[in-house]
Amino acid sequence: MFTERSIVPHFAANRLLAGLLVLVLSLTTAAANSAAATDKPFGIDAMLRVAMLDDIRISTDGRLTAFVVTRAMPDGGEGELSSRIYLADKTKGPAKPVTPEKTVCDKPRFSPDGSKLAYLAQNEDATDVYLLQIATGQARRLLRGRDEILDLAFSPDGKSLALTMATAAKTTEARQPGCDAEVEVLDTGSGVSSLYLAPLVGAATPRPLVMDRDVAAFAFSPDGRFIVFETTDPAAAPRGRHHVTPSGDPSPRDATHADIAVVAVAKGTVRLLAATEASENAPCFSPDGSLVAYVATAAPGFYFTAARIMVTPAAGGTARPLAQTPDARPELLGWSADGQSLYVREAAGVSSVIYAVPLDGTPPRPVSDTPHVVARAALSPGGKCLGLVLTDSDLPPEVYVTAPSPFVPKPVSSVNQEFAAYRTAKSVAVRWQSTDNTTIEGLYTPPVVAVAGQGPPPLLIELHGGPAQASQRLYLGSLNSYPLAVFSERGYAIFQPNVRGSDGYGPQFRQALVGDWGGQDFADLQTGIDALVARGLADPNRVGLMGWSYGGYLTAWAIGHTDRFAAASIGGGITNLTSLCGSMDLPDFIPLYLGGEAYERFDFLFDRSPLKYAAAIKTPTLFQHGVSDERVPFTQALELYTALARRGVVTRLAAYPRSGHDIAEPGLIRDLMVRNLAWFTKFIPIGGLSASVPPLPVSPPDNG
Repeated sequence: MFTERSIVPHFAANRLLAGLLVLVLSLTTAAANSAAATDKPFGIDAMLRVAMLDDIRISTDGRLTAFVVTRAMPDGGEGELSSRIYLADKTKGPAKPVTPEKTVCDKPRFSPDGSKLAYLAQNEDATDVYLLQIATGQARRLLRGRDEILDLAFSPDGKSLALTMATAAKTTEARQPGCDAEVEVLDTGSGVSSLYLAPLVGAATPRPLVMDRDVAAFAFSPDGRFIVFETTDPAAAPRGRHHVTPSGDPSPRDATHADIAVVAVAKGTVRLLAATEASENAPCFSPDGSLVAYVATAAPGFYFTAARIMVTPAAGGTARPLAQTPDARPELLGWSADGQSLYVREAAGVSSVIYAVPLDGTPPRPVSDTPHVVARAALSPGGKCLGLVLTDSDLPPEVYVTAPSPFVPKPVSSVNQEFAAYRTAKSVAVRWQSTDNTTIEGLYTPPVVAVAGQGPPPLLIELHGGPAQASQRLYLGSLNSYPLAVFSERGYAIFQPNVRGSDGYGPQFRQALVGDWGGQDFADLQTGIDALVARGLADPNRVGLMGWSYGGYLTAWAIGHTDRFAAASIGGGITNLTSLCGSMDLPDFIPLYLGGEAYERFDFLFDRSPLKYAAAIKTPTLFQHGVSDERVPFTQALELYTALARRGVVTRLAAYPRSGHDIAEPGLIRDLMVRNLAWFTKFIPIGGLSASVPPLPVSPPDNG
């Protein structure tokens, strides 16, 4: 039994277990016993070798596929993860690398005729543009970046490249008269991402196209005369600091709010195409150039509100919405070959799928006829081929190519083929009824090999970030702050609940957490654990909890409201909403989610802050945080860690140098995983612990 303190009674009362359980676990026994047909056990070294795949591009004729492979460098030391571009020719077998191992390269882009591949190469002080002749394999540097080059695209005639480059803000406030020191002064201008056109012959000197406003995602018209792009109002306050409505009343505005504009390539004249209170993103021209499609997200609340595909005449006119997708959060891939529909990728419960959204307004239809998760997707120019990253909890990610119809994915990569020899358990969907009778879904992964005679397995829970993200059936061996595949190998069951506020279940479910952090999300977590315990799938006395970012918030909140957890790990976590409100890099985030600024709703925000309940926490707690985190500043960890240490609670704070909200150095990622493994195996021991896991000394802090 466990003791639960009803500090917030509106969600703690009347938690009845009877009738709450609906679990889809028909495959559980098979999953536990069918950990792949091989016997290599997963370790942290193996997880560091699993490649991540992204930014798929397909040539117009569908013959060639390029993509980015990111993995830890073999030495696993300091420095960023290594990214290389791979190229596959479907007539010649699996993809091979075409860029150097030691150079970070990304943004592969095919020329219209498929003879060239442009890409970016990151150097210590600049970003360079390279051009690869595919037939010969010879690459030459086309442009040395004076500023940071962000993205690129070939013009339809293949004679030039459009580039976006970030330029630093020009300000006279950095250095005062008579002073030698130069400082950063906030809100004096953050610079812009400008649009240029660079010829492929001659000096390749970029010609400015748009310089007075930010340019994000962009696309050429089929005839090359125009570029449509995502932009922000140049008169908007920096970093979402403030907003005044047309009526003159202050109100929150999304820091990520954007409009759609068009620039004439020959003259450089710019006109707005879509500029409403909604946030308009990801524009693309129809095959005949007459229409522009884009994603419009309702405002305010870009983080959680509904989005849908819109189409508008390219020459200007009234935009019209297409049918809403099930989750109302589509990622626009592009137009079908006949111009009669648009392809999108979207979260769907514990998976992600592809839909075709018809231009005539009829409902979306499923395209991705696969049992696996479509983790990434891209559409070829002309809309005839889809490039996909397919994966599953027991399927290492690889790149596949298929026509939209018939949908028959064929692999074009084998970068993770070694992991076919590693055993993993298969995650299965579980569902249960929460306190308000809402059905909640999550993932349950049994241990790879159950320890004989121990009864129900110990349970480790990973809470996703966001909050508007979701736990999906991604490969358990993939690089992660938490070594899930190793936990499973050692005999732990894994639980990944998609509590209220998660993506993949529609806008109402996603918005249910607005104004209610620490409320229904905590109730969903608790009832999910109860459901697993009731079915004998988890040992109630051996339960651990972990999560990053918002997942760290819910972890910190949970250990302040129940003693049921034997250990906890909080990564990049929020602990004090009042201090976070004015110190994070998204000043609108907390006001939009929780109804106001700290100075307007101080008592409410502190009531929903884990720090307020520090005196109730007894759970041994590990904190992990990047010291340069701007999203959730390092002081968020320090505040709760200090409170626990002063009270004699067993706790540790691991501060990661040179790191922001995401830890990116292989050596530090290794430390994250090793430290988490050691923490949970100490406080939730299980038989058969490998001697190769370094012990982590844990003792009450010295308060003397």
